[in-house]
Amino acid sequence: MGMRVPRGQFVATLFLGFMTVISLMAQEMVSVPNGSFMMGDSGGLSDERPAHFVTISSFFMDKTELTIESWDVVAAWAESHGYEFSEKTAKARRGASWSSAPLLHPMNMVTWYDAVKWCNARSEMEGRTPVYYEDKAKTTVYRKGEIDLHNDMVRWTSSGYRLPTEAEWEKAARGDHMAKDYPWGDRSVNGSLGNYRLSGDPYDNGTSPVGYYNGRQLISPETHSYGGETVRALNMANDFGLYDMFGNVFEWCWDWYDPEWYGVRSSVNPNAVRANTKGPSEAHIDDRIGRTRVLRGGDYDHLNDSGSGKLLRLAFRHQRTPDSALRTYGLRSVRGEFVDPLWETATLENDTQWRNLQWLGYYYESDYVWVYHETLGWLYPTGEGSYTNWMYHPALGWLWTSRLIYPFIFAHSGERWLWYAKDYRESGWFYDYSISGWFRVTDGAAKHR
Repeated sequence: MGMRVPRGQFVATLFLGFMTVISLMAQEMVSVPNGSFMMGDSGGLSDERPAHFVTISSFFMDKTELTIESWDVVAAWAESHGYEFSEKTAKARRGASWSSAPLLHPMNMVTWYDAVKWCNARSEMEGRTPVYYEDKAKTTVYRKGEIDLHNDMVRWTSSGYRLPTEAEWEKAARGDHMAKDYPWGDRSVNGSLGNYRLSGDPYDNGTSPVGYYNGRQLISPETHSYGGETVRALNMANDFGLYDMFGNVFEWCWDWYDPEWYGVRSSVNPNAVRANTKGPSEAHIDDRIGRTRVLRGGDYDHLNDSGSGKLLRLAFRHQRTPDSALRTYGLRSVRGEFVDPLWETATLENDTQWRNLQWLGYYYESDYVWVYHETLGWLYPTGEGSYTNWMYHPALGWLWTSRLIYPFIFAHSGERWLWYAKDYRESGWFYDYSISGWFRVTDGAAKHR
């Protein structure tokens, strides 16, 4: 069999699969702990008042703003699996022309609709249950068009990716700092702390690579560098290990915008202080504001001055219509600390116990824990959703795989990577990368060729 299909094809396929995994692993997530924090600013702008306590459950958040590289990997998969994004994303600036890593700049020119669909695509690509649906029954995954989703069209207990709620974003950005203006507290701003207009970083008037302010940032004298070039550069990850919660690009949040959502004057809106608040259930509309969604975090194109309301402050609430796309608009995703049931998305076939899992194929669900796979034979499966799966095979022992990498399989015995030739005319053929050779499993035994 090794002569029937060129080995180079398998190596190329393995390389592509691993590069996909590596790219998404680079979009690392950190844990934001549960607890209460003070949201808003009673001395700030009118829509930031009054400050109020909110309790948030723990969740995971992207360590950095979403990179162009990670967007491209997921978007390419998505568009081959029924997703459609607006043409605006194709106009994203691919990092500064002089940048050594243009694809590691934050993705931009993203509408709210596209941000939500991208989160769903990342979920499905990894084998997680999607979060956003077109209907309240949550039967149709949101993949196309511009649909104004509402809270009851979201599967909040899925392990999938989503946009942070406004409260989650502010809790994550504040870290352990209570009622402060910036992720580092209240001390003054200078160019060594983050990317804003004329801050003196090498990418002024554009985005900086995500995580650029890691203690090695270089700052030059500029109008608003405020001496940042003269101070010792510090690693500007906040208390939770998050970068760029100050400047670079604005980040879309889930919530509809309502200028009086927190309350009026000193009277607090009881809905705004509910645990895990998800914002207004409907869009706020008045003579000045249409149906808009919230963005947070400031951007590279704004000065840190009082004339703009100091929009780089943590409490500042930006808002735009969900079809808006600018080079200053990006995102970072979150996911809740939930576990999907094993192979939850498998469909029942013809009222029998045969099921079909899109990435793994057909299997017979017996009355016991063991299942019979159409080509692999008897398996004892365990794991979470389709994103981390251990399967005991009588001839091969414990195997690990997931939707993202299958038919690549890691065999615990011998700690070796296998490639399963699932579509070959004879079942049971594996390529073992540790010995650069083929073997076949038949009648419960492995036979090498």
